[in-house]
Amino acid sequence: MSQQTTNIPDGQHMVPELLKEIEKLKHEAVISRDYNKYLDKKLDKVLEDRIVLRSENYKLKERLTNGNGHARTEESEEECVSCSA
Repeated sequence: MSQQTTNIPDGQHMVPELLKEIEKLKHEAVISRDYNKYLDKKLDKVLEDRIVLRSENYKLKERLTNGNGHARTEESEEECVSCSA
């Protein structure tokens, strides 16, 4: 029975170890929070870029469907009429 009690650390030795572990976990939490902020900023930028690229892609597809290289807008319709004349 005395062997089992020697394997269990007493309270005085556990407290400093637990405090070290808590400090380590606090540090990891701060690093994780900062990394998540960084990733969120990058994700927002990627989504913004994707929206812009989709818009540009849509405009280019519209030009191709018109057949004359002009996008369909009120201004470009006047140009298209003058191009075909």
